[in-house]
Amino acid sequence: MVLGLQGAPAAAWDLQRGSFFLVGQALVEFGPFGLDVYKARLLTGGPQERLIELEYLRDVPRYLSLKGWEKGFSHLQRDKNGSDAIDWILSNTPDFKKGDRFTMLTVGTMTHLFLNGQLLATTQDPRVSEIIHDPWIGEQALDADIKALLLGNVRDQKSIH
Repeated sequence: MVLGLQGAPAAAWDLQRGSFFLVGQALVEFGPFGLDVYKARLLTGGPQERLIELEYLRDVPRYLSLKGWEKGFSHLQRDKNGSDAIDWILSNTPDFKKGDRFTMLTVGTMTHLFLNGQLLATTQDPRVSEIIHDPWIGEQALDADIKALLLGNVRDQKSIH
């Protein structure tokens, strides 16, 4: 059984945001027409608790999410450990519907994935916890403006009010 931060079973745990602090947020747009896809939020809890939550503004089929992950991880070495971690993330990525909230929570070396507050998957693989937030806030994040907004470094037209 996986335990949430307060000791409650993670499957029933509603990611009590009262124990987390919002660091930053951004509107993520894709495509040549700048379609709004999701709102991203970075929150931190204790010293080793960090989560990124994606609130979907439109339906996104799994195959498009997988393309996004692949692009976000393209800079990583695909060694045995890296491949296993990426494969775990890809295999646990669902289809998303408008209004869905997908949460990627890391607590130390543990990673929990939630969809609308329900636990989807958990791993103790430390490599997963190292890379899962890379597409948004890693050294080679896909969008420097989004990274800055999530890290609370700038305020501009992409911020969410």
